[in-house]
Amino acid sequence: MSSSDLLFLLREDLTRSFRLRNAKGKRTEKRGLLKRVLKFSIPVIVGGVILWGVLAIAPMFWDLIESFISENLGMGAAIFNAVLLFSFVGSIMISVTTVGSTSKMEYLLITPIKMRTIFLEKTIIVIFYNSIIWMMIGVPIFLGLSIVSPFAFALLSVPAFIIMLLILITIGVSAGGLIGLGIARAVAGRRAIKQIGTAIMSAVAIIGTTLYYVSFYANSWNGGPNPLDALFDLANSLGFTSILTPGYTVSSVTLGLLVGAPWRWQDLLSVSLFLVLGIGMVLLNSYVSEMAHYSGWLASDATRTSKEAVRKEHGTWNPRSFPGLKQSNIVTASLWFNITSVRRDARVITNYLLGPIRFAIFLVIPGLAFGDGFGDFTSYFILAALIPFATSYGLYFAGYELVYEGTNIMNLQLAATNLEEYVRGKVYSAVPFAIIASLIVSIIVLFISPLMWVYLPAVIVACTFLCMASGGIAANQAAKSGDFKADRSFARRRGAAIQTPLRGWSSVIASLVPYAIGYAGVFGMILAGVFFGVPYTYAILPVFVLFCWRLTTQYTRSAGLKLAQIDATKYL
Repeated sequence: MSSSDLLFLLREDLTRSFRLRNAKGKRTEKRGLLKRVLKFSIPVIVGGVILWGVLAIAPMFWDLIESFISENLGMGAAIFNAVLLFSFVGSIMISVTTVGSTSKMEYLLITPIKMRTIFLEKTIIVIFYNSIIWMMIGVPIFLGLSIVSPFAFALLSVPAFIIMLLILITIGVSAGGLIGLGIARAVAGRRAIKQIGTAIMSAVAIIGTTLYYVSFYANSWNGGPNPLDALFDLANSLGFTSILTPGYTVSSVTLGLLVGAPWRWQDLLSVSLFLVLGIGMVLLNSYVSEMAHYSGWLASDATRTSKEAVRKEHGTWNPRSFPGLKQSNIVTASLWFNITSVRRDARVITNYLLGPIRFAIFLVIPGLAFGDGFGDFTSYFILAALIPFATSYGLYFAGYELVYEGTNIMNLQLAATNLEEYVRGKVYSAVPFAIIASLIVSIIVLFISPLMWVYLPAVIVACTFLCMASGGIAANQAAKSGDFKADRSFARRRGAAIQTPLRGWSSVIASLVPYAIGYAGVFGMILAGVFFGVPYTYAILPVFVLFCWRLTTQYTRSAGLKLAQIDATKYL
Protein backbone atom coordinates (compact mmCIF):
# COMPACT_ATOMS: atom_id res chain seq x y z
CA MET A 1 0.00 0.00 0.00
CA SER A 2 1.54 3.29 -1.11
CA SER A 3 1.10 6.35 1.12
CA SER A 4 1.54 8.62 -1.91
CA ASP A 5 -1.41 6.96 -3.65
CA LEU A 6 -3.52 7.34 -0.52
CA LEU A 7 -2.62 11.04 -0.21
CA PHE A 8 -3.37 11.56 -3.90
CA LEU A 9 -6.86 10.06 -3.56
CA LEU A 10 -7.57 12.05 -0.39
CA ARG A 11 -6.50 15.29 -2.04
CA GLU A 12 -8.68 14.63 -5.09
CA ASP A 13 -11.72 13.69 -3.01
CA LEU A 14 -11.45 16.65 -0.65
CA THR A 15 -10.73 19.24 -3.32
CA ARG A 16 -13.77 18.08 -5.30
CA SER A 17 -15.97 18.29 -2.23
CA PHE A 18 -14.62 21.59 -0.89
CA ARG A 19 -13.79 23.57 -3.99
CA LEU A 20 -14.31 27.32 -4.26
CA ARG A 21 -12.72 28.05 -7.63
CA ASN A 22 -12.96 26.37 -11.05
CA ALA A 23 -16.04 24.49 -9.90
CA LYS A 24 -17.41 22.08 -12.48
CA GLY A 25 -20.32 19.68 -12.63
CA LYS A 26 -24.05 20.13 -13.12
CA ARG A 27 -24.86 20.65 -9.47
CA THR A 28 -21.89 22.86 -8.62
CA GLU A 29 -21.98 25.13 -11.65
CA LYS A 30 -25.46 26.29 -10.67
CA ARG A 31 -24.11 27.69 -7.40
CA GLY A 32 -22.49 31.08 -7.40
CA LEU A 33 -19.26 31.88 -5.56
CA LEU A 34 -21.20 33.49 -2.71
CA LYS A 35 -23.22 30.32 -2.04
CA ARG A 36 -20.12 28.15 -2.11
CA VAL A 37 -18.27 30.48 0.28
CA LEU A 38 -21.32 30.66 2.56
CA LYS A 39 -21.40 26.87 2.83
CA PHE A 40 -17.90 26.88 4.31
CA SER A 41 -18.40 29.97 6.45
CA ILE A 42 -21.42 28.55 8.30
CA PRO A 43 -19.35 26.10 10.44
CA VAL A 44 -16.94 28.93 11.27
CA ILE A 45 -19.80 31.22 12.27
CA VAL A 46 -21.48 28.52 14.37
CA GLY A 47 -18.17 27.68 16.04
CA GLY A 48 -17.52 31.37 16.74
CA VAL A 49 -20.96 31.80 18.32
CA ILE A 50 -20.44 28.74 20.54
CA LEU A 51 -16.99 29.99 21.59
CA TRP A 52 -18.38 33.44 22.39
CA GLY A 53 -21.18 31.92 24.46
CA VAL A 54 -18.78 29.74 26.45
CA LEU A 55 -16.41 32.65 27.13
CA ALA A 56 -19.33 34.82 28.22
CA ILE A 57 -20.98 32.32 30.56
CA ALA A 58 -18.25 29.95 31.81
CA PRO A 59 -16.29 32.49 33.96
CA MET A 60 -19.39 33.19 36.09
CA PHE A 61 -20.02 29.51 36.83
CA TRP A 62 -16.54 28.00 36.64
CA ASP A 63 -16.56 26.61 40.18
CA LEU A 64 -19.86 24.84 39.47
CA ILE A 65 -18.60 23.58 36.08
CA GLU A 66 -15.35 22.29 37.61
CA SER A 67 -17.10 20.37 40.37
CA PHE A 68 -19.69 18.98 37.96
CA ILE A 69 -17.02 17.72 35.53
CA SER A 70 -14.90 16.22 38.31
CA GLU A 71 -17.82 14.31 39.80
CA ASN A 72 -19.52 13.23 36.57
CA LEU A 73 -16.94 11.71 34.26
CA GLY A 74 -19.45 8.93 33.66
CA MET A 75 -21.89 11.41 32.12
CA GLY A 76 -19.15 12.61 29.78
CA ALA A 77 -18.45 8.96 28.94
CA ALA A 78 -22.12 8.47 28.02
CA ILE A 79 -21.98 11.45 25.67
CA PHE A 80 -18.80 10.29 23.93
CA ASN A 81 -20.07 6.73 23.68
CA ALA A 82 -23.23 8.13 22.09
CA VAL A 83 -20.99 9.75 19.45
CA LEU A 84 -19.40 6.34 18.92
CA LEU A 85 -22.85 4.77 18.57
CA PHE A 86 -24.02 7.40 16.07
CA SER A 87 -20.95 6.94 13.89
CA PHE A 88 -21.39 3.16 14.08
CA VAL A 89 -25.08 3.13 13.14
CA GLY A 90 -24.65 5.77 10.45
CA SER A 91 -21.85 3.80 8.79
CA ILE A 92 -23.43 0.35 8.65
CA MET A 93 -24.46 0.83 5.02
CA ILE A 94 -21.54 3.04 3.94
CA SER A 95 -19.16 0.21 3.06
CA VAL A 96 -22.00 -1.68 1.40
CA THR A 97 -22.96 1.22 -0.87
CA THR A 98 -19.30 1.99 -1.62
CA VAL A 99 -18.34 -1.56 -2.48
CA GLY A 100 -21.60 -2.29 -4.24
CA SER A 101 -21.51 0.83 -6.41
CA THR A 102 -19.82 -1.11 -9.18
CA SER A 103 -20.56 1.34 -11.98
CA LYS A 104 -18.86 4.16 -10.07
CA MET A 105 -16.02 2.19 -8.51
CA GLU A 106 -14.85 0.66 -11.79
CA TYR A 107 -13.58 4.07 -12.90
CA LEU A 108 -11.28 4.15 -9.89
CA LEU A 109 -10.35 0.50 -10.07
CA ILE A 110 -8.83 0.83 -13.54
CA THR A 111 -6.26 3.28 -12.16
CA PRO A 112 -2.79 1.90 -11.26
CA ILE A 113 -3.66 1.99 -7.56
CA LYS A 114 -4.25 -0.98 -5.31
CA MET A 115 -7.90 -1.71 -4.70
CA ARG A 116 -7.31 -1.90 -0.95
CA THR A 117 -5.91 1.62 -0.99
CA ILE A 118 -9.03 2.90 -2.75
CA PHE A 119 -11.34 1.38 -0.15
CA LEU A 120 -9.10 2.61 2.66
CA GLU A 121 -9.35 6.14 1.29
CA LYS A 122 -13.14 5.90 1.12
CA THR A 123 -13.26 4.82 4.76
CA ILE A 124 -11.03 7.72 5.81
CA ILE A 125 -13.29 10.14 3.94
CA VAL A 126 -16.32 8.75 5.79
CA ILE A 127 -14.47 9.22 9.10
CA PHE A 128 -13.69 12.81 8.13
CA TYR A 129 -17.29 13.61 7.20
CA ASN A 130 -18.58 12.02 10.42
CA SER A 131 -16.19 14.08 12.53
CA ILE A 132 -17.00 17.50 11.03
CA ILE A 133 -20.21 18.12 12.97
CA TRP A 134 -18.71 16.95 16.28
CA MET A 135 -15.59 19.06 15.69
CA MET A 136 -17.74 22.10 14.94
CA ILE A 137 -19.50 21.72 18.30
CA GLY A 138 -16.78 20.25 20.51
CA VAL A 139 -13.68 22.26 19.58
CA PRO A 140 -15.20 25.69 20.46
CA ILE A 141 -16.53 24.31 23.76
CA PHE A 142 -13.18 22.83 24.79
CA LEU A 143 -11.29 25.90 23.58
CA GLY A 144 -13.54 28.23 25.55
CA LEU A 145 -13.40 26.13 28.72
CA SER A 146 -9.62 25.74 28.45
CA ILE A 147 -9.22 29.53 28.22
CA VAL A 148 -11.38 30.02 31.31
CA SER A 149 -9.74 27.16 33.23
CA PRO A 150 -6.97 28.23 35.65
CA PHE A 151 -4.98 25.01 35.19
CA ALA A 152 -1.72 25.16 33.24
CA PHE A 153 -2.31 22.24 30.90
CA ALA A 154 -5.97 22.98 30.14
CA LEU A 155 -5.22 24.07 26.55
CA LEU A 156 -3.94 20.56 25.83
CA SER A 157 -7.56 19.40 26.09
CA VAL A 158 -8.26 20.80 22.60
CA PRO A 159 -5.73 18.68 20.64
CA ALA A 160 -6.50 15.76 22.98
CA PHE A 161 -10.21 16.09 22.12
CA ILE A 162 -9.48 16.21 18.37
CA ILE A 163 -7.20 13.15 18.47
CA MET A 164 -9.48 11.13 20.75
CA LEU A 165 -12.58 12.03 18.76
CA LEU A 166 -10.96 10.84 15.54
CA ILE A 167 -9.99 7.56 17.25
CA LEU A 168 -13.55 7.19 18.55
CA ILE A 169 -15.19 7.81 15.18
CA THR A 170 -12.63 5.60 13.44
CA ILE A 171 -13.65 2.67 15.64
CA GLY A 172 -17.35 3.38 15.08
CA VAL A 173 -17.14 3.81 11.32
CA SER A 174 -14.92 0.75 10.85
CA ALA A 175 -17.12 -1.45 13.04
CA GLY A 176 -20.22 -0.21 11.23
CA GLY A 177 -18.64 -0.91 7.86
CA LEU A 178 -17.69 -4.45 8.86
CA ILE A 179 -21.15 -5.17 10.25
CA GLY A 180 -22.74 -3.78 7.09
CA LEU A 181 -20.58 -5.95 4.87
CA GLY A 182 -21.38 -8.96 7.02
CA ILE A 183 -25.12 -8.33 6.73
CA ALA A 184 -24.78 -7.81 2.99
CA ARG A 185 -22.92 -11.12 2.72
CA ALA A 186 -25.73 -12.90 4.53
CA VAL A 187 -28.49 -11.51 2.31
CA ALA A 188 -26.57 -11.33 -0.98
CA GLY A 189 -28.87 -12.48 -3.75
CA ARG A 190 -31.77 -13.00 -1.36
CA ARG A 191 -33.99 -10.16 -2.42
CA ALA A 192 -36.94 -11.20 -0.26
CA ILE A 193 -34.84 -11.29 2.93
CA LYS A 194 -33.23 -7.98 2.07
CA GLN A 195 -36.58 -6.31 1.43
CA ILE A 196 -38.13 -7.67 4.61
CA GLY A 197 -35.13 -6.62 6.70
CA THR A 198 -35.11 -3.14 5.21
CA ALA A 199 -38.83 -2.75 5.80
CA ILE A 200 -38.55 -3.90 9.41
CA MET A 201 -35.59 -1.62 10.17
CA SER A 202 -37.30 1.37 8.54
CA ALA A 203 -40.51 0.70 10.45
CA VAL A 204 -38.65 0.31 13.75
CA ALA A 205 -36.80 3.58 13.17
CA ILE A 206 -39.99 5.51 12.36
CA ILE A 207 -42.08 4.04 15.18
CA GLY A 208 -39.20 4.23 17.68
CA THR A 209 -38.56 7.93 17.12
CA THR A 210 -42.30 8.56 17.24
CA LEU A 211 -42.70 6.83 20.60
CA TYR A 212 -39.68 8.72 21.92
CA TYR A 213 -41.32 12.06 21.10
CA VAL A 214 -44.53 10.87 22.77
CA SER A 215 -42.73 10.01 26.01
CA PHE A 216 -40.63 13.19 25.87
CA TYR A 217 -43.59 15.56 25.59
CA ALA A 218 -45.83 13.50 27.85
CA ASN A 219 -43.29 13.53 30.69
CA SER A 220 -42.58 17.22 30.19
CA TRP A 221 -46.26 18.24 30.27
CA ASN A 222 -47.27 15.95 33.13
CA GLY A 223 -44.40 17.02 35.36
CA GLY A 224 -42.87 13.57 35.15
CA PRO A 225 -39.18 12.71 35.26
CA ASN A 226 -36.85 14.70 33.08
CA PRO A 227 -36.38 12.79 29.80
CA LEU A 228 -32.65 13.63 29.87
CA ASP A 229 -32.31 12.04 33.30
CA ALA A 230 -34.13 8.98 32.06
CA LEU A 231 -31.83 8.92 29.03
CA PHE A 232 -28.71 8.95 31.21
CA ASP A 233 -30.19 6.24 33.44
CA LEU A 234 -30.74 4.14 30.33
CA ALA A 235 -27.17 4.82 29.17
CA ASN A 236 -25.88 3.76 32.58
CA SER A 237 -27.90 0.54 32.50
CA LEU A 238 -26.53 -0.24 29.01
CA GLY A 239 -22.94 0.22 30.15
CA PHE A 240 -22.30 3.53 28.36
CA THR A 241 -20.68 4.95 31.50
CA SER A 242 -18.39 1.97 32.07
CA ILE A 243 -14.68 2.65 32.55
CA LEU A 244 -13.94 -0.07 29.96
CA THR A 245 -15.56 1.84 27.10
CA PRO A 246 -13.73 4.14 24.65
CA GLY A 247 -16.01 7.03 25.63
CA TYR A 248 -14.85 6.89 29.25
CA THR A 249 -11.23 7.13 28.14
CA VAL A 250 -12.05 10.19 26.03
CA SER A 251 -13.95 11.75 28.94
CA SER A 252 -11.18 10.99 31.45
CA VAL A 253 -8.40 12.42 29.27
CA THR A 254 -10.06 15.50 27.76
CA LEU A 255 -12.24 16.60 30.68
CA GLY A 256 -9.51 15.66 33.14
CA LEU A 257 -7.14 18.14 31.50
CA LEU A 258 -9.75 20.89 31.88
CA VAL A 259 -10.08 20.41 35.65
CA GLY A 260 -6.43 19.55 36.36
CA ALA A 261 -6.98 15.88 37.15
CA PRO A 262 -3.76 13.88 37.51
CA TRP A 263 -2.68 11.64 34.66
CA ARG A 264 -3.14 7.92 35.15
CA TRP A 265 -1.14 5.20 33.44
CA GLN A 266 -4.44 3.39 32.76
CA ASP A 267 -5.54 6.28 30.54
CA LEU A 268 -2.31 6.20 28.55
CA LEU A 269 -2.65 2.44 28.11
CA SER A 270 -6.30 2.77 27.05
CA VAL A 271 -5.48 5.47 24.49
CA SER A 272 -2.75 3.29 23.00
CA LEU A 273 -5.02 0.25 22.85
CA PHE A 274 -7.89 2.13 21.21
CA LEU A 275 -5.48 3.77 18.74
CA VAL A 276 -4.15 0.37 17.67
CA LEU A 277 -7.70 -0.99 17.56
CA GLY A 278 -8.88 1.87 15.33
CA ILE A 279 -5.98 1.51 12.89
CA GLY A 280 -6.42 -2.25 12.77
CA MET A 281 -10.16 -2.00 12.13
CA VAL A 282 -9.67 0.52 9.30
CA LEU A 283 -7.17 -1.79 7.61
CA LEU A 284 -9.46 -4.78 8.17
CA ASN A 285 -12.38 -2.84 6.69
CA SER A 286 -10.40 -2.08 3.53
CA TYR A 287 -9.34 -5.74 3.24
CA VAL A 288 -12.91 -7.07 3.66
CA SER A 289 -14.19 -4.45 1.19
CA GLU A 290 -11.63 -5.63 -1.34
CA MET A 291 -12.69 -9.25 -0.85
CA ALA A 292 -16.36 -8.30 -1.10
CA HIS A 293 -15.82 -6.49 -4.38
CA TYR A 294 -13.79 -9.34 -5.85
CA SER A 295 -16.35 -11.95 -4.85
CA GLY A 296 -19.33 -9.98 -6.14
CA TRP A 297 -21.36 -10.15 -2.94
CA LEU A 298 -23.08 -6.87 -3.62
CA ALA A 299 -23.66 -6.92 -7.36
CA SER A 300 -27.08 -5.35 -7.92
CA ASP A 301 -28.19 -8.18 -10.22
CA ALA A 302 -26.89 -11.00 -8.01
CA THR A 303 -29.34 -13.87 -7.55
CA ARG A 304 -29.32 -17.14 -5.69
CA THR A 305 -29.86 -20.01 -8.13
CA SER A 306 -29.90 -23.75 -7.81
CA LYS A 307 -27.28 -25.97 -9.39
CA GLU A 308 -29.76 -27.09 -11.99
CA ALA A 309 -30.72 -24.48 -14.52
CA VAL A 310 -34.43 -23.71 -14.30
CA ARG A 311 -36.09 -21.96 -17.18
CA LYS A 312 -38.81 -19.58 -16.11
CA GLU A 313 -41.47 -18.49 -18.48
CA HIS A 314 -43.54 -15.42 -17.78
CA GLY A 315 -46.84 -14.69 -19.40
CA THR A 316 -47.89 -11.28 -20.65
CA TRP A 317 -48.58 -8.84 -17.84
CA ASN A 318 -52.31 -8.25 -17.87
CA PRO A 319 -53.35 -6.24 -14.81
CA ARG A 320 -57.02 -6.46 -13.98
CA SER A 321 -59.35 -4.01 -12.31
CA PHE A 322 -60.53 -4.40 -8.76
CA PRO A 323 -63.68 -6.50 -8.49
CA GLY A 324 -66.70 -4.28 -9.01
CA LEU A 325 -64.63 -1.32 -10.25
CA LYS A 326 -64.56 -1.21 -14.02
CA GLN A 327 -61.77 1.03 -15.25
CA SER A 328 -59.98 1.57 -18.52
CA ASN A 329 -56.81 -0.38 -19.30
CA ILE A 330 -54.70 2.77 -18.88
CA VAL A 331 -56.07 3.50 -15.40
CA THR A 332 -55.63 -0.11 -14.33
CA ALA A 333 -52.10 -0.40 -15.73
CA SER A 334 -51.08 2.89 -14.10
CA LEU A 335 -52.54 1.79 -10.75
CA TRP A 336 -50.76 -1.56 -10.62
CA PHE A 337 -47.53 -0.22 -12.10
CA ASN A 338 -47.41 2.45 -9.40
CA ILE A 339 -47.93 0.00 -6.54
CA THR A 340 -45.44 -2.47 -8.05
CA SER A 341 -42.76 0.22 -8.52
CA VAL A 342 -43.03 1.39 -4.93
CA ARG A 343 -43.19 -2.13 -3.50
CA ARG A 344 -39.85 -3.05 -5.09
CA ASP A 345 -37.99 -0.85 -2.60
CA ALA A 346 -38.92 -1.81 0.95
CA ARG A 347 -37.58 1.43 2.36
CA VAL A 348 -39.78 3.48 0.04
CA ILE A 349 -43.00 1.58 0.75
CA THR A 350 -42.29 1.61 4.49
CA ASN A 351 -41.65 5.36 4.54
CA TYR A 352 -44.72 5.99 2.42
CA LEU A 353 -46.99 3.95 4.68
CA LEU A 354 -45.56 4.92 8.07
CA GLY A 355 -44.01 8.30 7.25
CA PRO A 356 -47.17 10.28 8.13
CA ILE A 357 -46.74 9.11 11.73
CA ARG A 358 -44.11 11.83 12.06
CA PHE A 359 -46.76 14.48 11.37
CA ALA A 360 -49.65 12.77 13.13
CA ILE A 361 -47.75 12.41 16.39
CA PHE A 362 -47.89 16.14 17.11
CA LEU A 363 -51.68 15.94 16.91
CA VAL A 364 -51.93 12.89 19.14
CA ILE A 365 -49.50 14.13 21.80
CA PRO A 366 -51.98 16.48 23.59
CA GLY A 367 -54.51 13.68 24.10
CA LEU A 368 -51.87 11.21 25.28
CA ALA A 369 -50.01 13.73 27.42
CA PHE A 370 -52.94 15.16 29.35
CA GLY A 371 -54.95 11.91 29.43
CA ASP A 372 -58.09 12.35 31.48
CA GLY A 373 -57.61 16.11 31.49
CA PHE A 374 -58.93 16.22 27.95
CA GLY A 375 -61.72 13.72 28.54
CA ASP A 376 -63.71 13.00 25.40
CA PHE A 377 -61.47 15.22 23.28
CA THR A 378 -58.86 12.44 23.04
CA SER A 379 -60.93 10.76 20.31
CA TYR A 380 -60.95 13.97 18.28
CA PHE A 381 -57.18 14.29 18.55
CA ILE A 382 -56.80 10.77 17.19
CA LEU A 383 -59.21 11.52 14.35
CA ALA A 384 -57.19 14.66 13.60
CA ALA A 385 -54.13 12.44 13.19
CA LEU A 386 -55.94 10.60 10.39
CA ILE A 387 -55.85 13.63 8.07
CA PRO A 388 -52.04 13.51 7.52
CA PHE A 389 -52.36 9.87 6.44
CA ALA A 390 -55.09 10.57 3.89
CA THR A 391 -53.36 13.62 2.42
CA SER A 392 -49.82 12.20 2.52
CA TYR A 393 -50.79 9.05 0.64
CA GLY A 394 -52.21 11.20 -2.16
CA LEU A 395 -49.03 13.31 -2.16
CA TYR A 396 -46.68 10.31 -2.20
CA PHE A 397 -48.41 7.96 -4.63
CA ALA A 398 -49.77 10.55 -7.07
CA GLY A 399 -47.37 13.48 -6.68
CA TYR A 400 -43.95 12.04 -5.92
CA GLU A 401 -44.34 8.90 -8.00
CA LEU A 402 -45.50 10.93 -11.00
CA VAL A 403 -42.27 12.92 -10.86
CA TYR A 404 -40.22 9.76 -10.41
CA GLU A 405 -41.56 8.50 -13.76
CA GLY A 406 -38.71 10.53 -15.28
CA THR A 407 -37.89 9.44 -18.82
CA ASN A 408 -40.89 7.13 -18.85
CA ILE A 409 -42.98 10.24 -19.53
CA MET A 410 -41.41 10.28 -23.00
CA ASN A 411 -42.62 6.73 -23.64
CA LEU A 412 -46.12 7.67 -22.56
CA GLN A 413 -46.10 10.72 -24.82
CA LEU A 414 -44.85 8.75 -27.83
CA ALA A 415 -47.46 6.05 -27.22
CA ALA A 416 -50.19 8.70 -27.30
CA THR A 417 -51.36 7.55 -23.86
CA ASN A 418 -54.29 9.32 -22.28
CA LEU A 419 -52.24 10.94 -19.53
CA GLU A 420 -55.31 12.10 -17.65
CA GLU A 421 -56.28 8.47 -17.11
CA TYR A 422 -52.67 7.61 -16.31
CA VAL A 423 -52.63 10.24 -13.54
CA ARG A 424 -56.00 9.01 -12.29
CA GLY A 425 -54.57 5.52 -11.91
CA LYS A 426 -51.81 6.90 -9.67
CA VAL A 427 -54.43 8.70 -7.59
CA TYR A 428 -56.45 5.51 -7.21
CA SER A 429 -53.35 3.57 -6.14
CA ALA A 430 -53.29 5.55 -2.88
CA VAL A 431 -56.95 4.88 -2.01
CA PRO A 432 -56.58 1.34 -0.53
CA PHE A 433 -53.94 2.56 1.90
CA ALA A 434 -56.12 5.50 2.98
CA ILE A 435 -59.04 3.16 3.61
CA ILE A 436 -56.88 0.77 5.67
CA ALA A 437 -55.48 3.66 7.75
CA SER A 438 -59.01 4.99 8.31
CA LEU A 439 -60.23 1.59 9.49
CA ILE A 440 -57.29 1.19 11.91
CA VAL A 441 -57.82 4.65 13.40
CA SER A 442 -61.58 4.02 13.65
CA ILE A 443 -60.99 0.85 15.66
CA ILE A 444 -58.69 2.77 18.03
CA VAL A 445 -61.34 5.48 18.46
CA LEU A 446 -64.00 2.84 19.21
CA PHE A 447 -61.92 1.49 22.10
CA ILE A 448 -61.47 4.99 23.53
CA SER A 449 -64.96 6.36 22.92
CA PRO A 450 -67.58 3.84 21.72
CA LEU A 451 -70.17 6.62 21.29
CA MET A 452 -68.16 7.95 18.33
CA TRP A 453 -69.19 4.98 16.17
CA VAL A 454 -71.99 6.99 14.52
CA TYR A 455 -69.45 9.35 12.93
CA LEU A 456 -66.83 6.81 11.86
CA PRO A 457 -68.46 5.63 8.58
CA ALA A 458 -68.66 9.26 7.47
CA VAL A 459 -65.02 9.82 8.45
CA ILE A 460 -63.85 6.78 6.47
CA VAL A 461 -65.74 7.87 3.33
CA ALA A 462 -64.58 11.48 3.71
CA CYS A 463 -60.90 10.51 4.14
CA THR A 464 -61.09 8.23 1.10
CA PHE A 465 -62.23 11.07 -1.16
CA LEU A 466 -59.88 13.50 0.59
CA CYS A 467 -57.02 11.17 -0.40
CA MET A 468 -58.12 11.36 -4.04
CA ALA A 469 -58.40 15.15 -3.92
CA SER A 470 -54.94 15.36 -2.34
CA GLY A 471 -53.57 13.12 -5.09
CA GLY A 472 -55.12 15.27 -7.81
CA ILE A 473 -53.69 18.48 -6.33
CA ALA A 474 -50.25 16.91 -5.85
CA ALA A 475 -50.25 15.47 -9.39
CA ASN A 476 -51.12 18.87 -10.83
CA GLN A 477 -48.27 20.54 -8.92
CA ALA A 478 -45.93 17.73 -9.97
CA ALA A 479 -46.77 18.14 -13.65
CA LYS A 480 -46.52 21.89 -13.30
CA SER A 481 -43.11 22.25 -11.65
CA GLY A 482 -41.84 18.85 -10.54
CA ASP A 483 -38.17 17.89 -10.81
CA PHE A 484 -38.50 14.98 -13.24
CA LYS A 485 -34.75 14.33 -12.98
CA ALA A 486 -35.07 13.54 -9.27
CA ASP A 487 -34.24 10.05 -8.07
CA ARG A 488 -36.43 7.95 -5.79
CA SER A 489 -33.31 7.44 -3.66
CA PHE A 490 -33.73 9.46 -0.48
CA ALA A 491 -30.31 11.13 -0.48
CA ARG A 492 -27.47 11.88 -2.85
CA ARG A 493 -23.91 10.79 -2.24
CA ARG A 494 -21.31 12.94 -0.49
CA GLY A 495 -23.86 13.92 2.13
CA ALA A 496 -25.72 16.29 -0.17
CA ALA A 497 -29.23 17.48 0.56
CA ILE A 498 -32.21 15.19 0.16
CA GLN A 499 -33.70 15.23 -3.33
CA THR A 500 -37.29 16.39 -3.13
CA PRO A 501 -39.34 15.91 -6.30
CA LEU A 502 -41.57 18.87 -5.44
CA ARG A 503 -39.91 22.10 -4.40
CA GLY A 504 -40.78 25.65 -3.50
CA TRP A 505 -44.42 26.72 -3.62
CA SER A 506 -45.43 23.50 -5.36
CA SER A 507 -44.43 21.50 -2.30
CA VAL A 508 -46.24 23.93 0.02
CA ILE A 509 -49.45 23.86 -2.04
CA ALA A 510 -49.44 20.08 -2.45
CA SER A 511 -49.01 19.62 1.32
CA LEU A 512 -50.97 22.40 3.01
CA VAL A 513 -54.02 22.84 0.75
CA PRO A 514 -55.24 19.23 1.27
CA TYR A 515 -54.60 19.65 5.00
CA ALA A 516 -56.86 22.71 5.11
CA ILE A 517 -59.56 20.98 3.07
CA GLY A 518 -59.40 17.86 5.24
CA TYR A 519 -59.59 19.55 8.62
CA ALA A 520 -62.30 21.99 7.52
CA GLY A 521 -64.40 19.29 5.87
CA VAL A 522 -64.05 16.33 8.23
CA PHE A 523 -64.28 18.28 11.46
CA GLY A 524 -66.97 20.52 10.01
CA MET A 525 -69.11 17.41 9.52
CA ILE A 526 -68.39 16.10 13.02
CA LEU A 527 -69.08 19.45 14.68
CA ALA A 528 -72.34 19.76 12.77
CA GLY A 529 -73.35 16.37 14.18
CA VAL A 530 -72.28 17.28 17.70
CA PHE A 531 -74.18 20.58 17.82
CA PHE A 532 -77.19 19.90 15.58
CA GLY A 533 -77.52 16.12 15.45
CA VAL A 534 -75.96 13.17 13.66
CA PRO A 535 -78.18 13.50 10.53
CA TYR A 536 -76.47 16.81 9.75
CA THR A 537 -73.11 15.00 9.51
CA TYR A 538 -74.46 12.68 6.83
CA ALA A 539 -76.23 15.58 5.11
CA ILE A 540 -72.91 17.42 4.72
CA LEU A 541 -71.00 14.28 3.71
CA PRO A 542 -72.29 14.18 0.08
CA VAL A 543 -71.37 17.84 -0.35
CA PHE A 544 -67.82 17.16 0.83
CA VAL A 545 -67.56 14.03 -1.34
CA LEU A 546 -68.72 15.90 -4.46
CA PHE A 547 -66.31 18.74 -3.70
CA CYS A 548 -63.36 16.32 -3.38
CA TRP A 549 -64.42 14.44 -6.50
CA ARG A 550 -64.62 17.70 -8.42
CA LEU A 551 -61.10 18.60 -7.31
CA THR A 552 -59.87 15.14 -8.30
CA THR A 553 -61.30 15.24 -11.83
CA GLN A 554 -60.31 18.85 -12.43
CA TYR A 555 -56.70 18.49 -11.30
CA THR A 556 -56.08 15.06 -12.84
CA ARG A 557 -57.25 16.48 -16.18
CA SER A 558 -55.04 19.55 -15.72
CA ALA A 559 -52.07 17.34 -14.77
CA GLY A 560 -52.63 15.11 -17.82
CA LEU A 561 -52.66 18.10 -20.17
CA LYS A 562 -49.49 19.53 -18.63
CA LEU A 563 -47.70 16.18 -18.85
CA ALA A 564 -48.56 15.90 -22.54
CA GLN A 565 -46.93 19.31 -23.11
CA ILE A 566 -43.73 18.70 -21.13
CA ASP A 567 -40.59 19.15 -23.17
CA ALA A 568 -38.02 16.34 -23.19
CA THR A 569 -35.40 18.57 -21.50
CA LYS A 570 -37.44 18.35 -18.31
CA TYR A 571 -36.67 14.68 -17.78
CA LEU A 572 -33.67 13.83 -19.99
